Amino acid sequence: MRMVTYYLGFAAIVAPALLATLVLGIFHDGTQRHTLAGLYTAIGCVALNTLFILFMIVTGRVLKAAMNARPLGDEFLAELNDFFARKAAYPMAILAATLAVATAVLGHGRFIGVPLGVHIVLGLVTVVVNLLGIPACARVLRENQRLLDRVAGELDRLDLSEGPPPEGTGEIDWKYGPRTRWLIFALSAWLPYLYWALVVWRGQFARVPTTFLVFTALASLAGLLAAGRASGVTGQR
Repeated sequence: MRMVTYYLGFAAIVAPALLATLVLGIFHDGTQRHTLAGLYTAIGCVALNTLFILFMIVTGRVLKAAMNARPLGDEFLAELNDFFARKAAYPMAILAATLAVATAVLGHGRFIGVPLGVHIVLGLVTVVVNLLGIPACARVLRENQRLLDRVAGELDRLDLSEGPPPEGTGEIDWKYGPRTRWLIFALSAWLPYLYWALVVWRGQFARVPTTFLVFTALASLAGLLAAGRASGVTGQR
């Protein structure tokens, strides 16, 4: 399944959530519905745009690894560099994620003296930028996939003509191992919960929604289990 399929599937959840949060904000009735919707929507926006950004970064690393393993030619790397240089979707994704976080944080800006109007304006801008960014990012993912398909085709041709490359050639050299990366993910999953409990409710953990706590714990547990599996795989090598 192509990355654009995962992206659009996730976007099909985030886009309605953005509109629902906007409507709940316009018709705010004094309950926590808008606040909770804004929190989950902000997390969704960050996750969606992070998915796009990480895929683009990993694409570059994979292509460079392929060039180290095989004499692909510099035109593929030059095309990838040009691809990043002329595509507005990459900075738009960063901006969209940043705006979502800023809007969520300033939803309680009155506690630190920030006018409510700032939150309203940021909220409108966040909705517009994120909704415009979805088709732009999807288009970039399709174009990027075509580049990867061309590279894969060239690698297949070289395998047929020259045989497979030596084992271990062209592997991506990560600064941190998979166990460390999953542990970072497991710890980072608690950051939104801690912000909500310590900043929004000022240490009143009981006021944090139970569903949020369960979701956070499950995400962190998944990271810990993946770290354990990665550690086991590494130990067998």
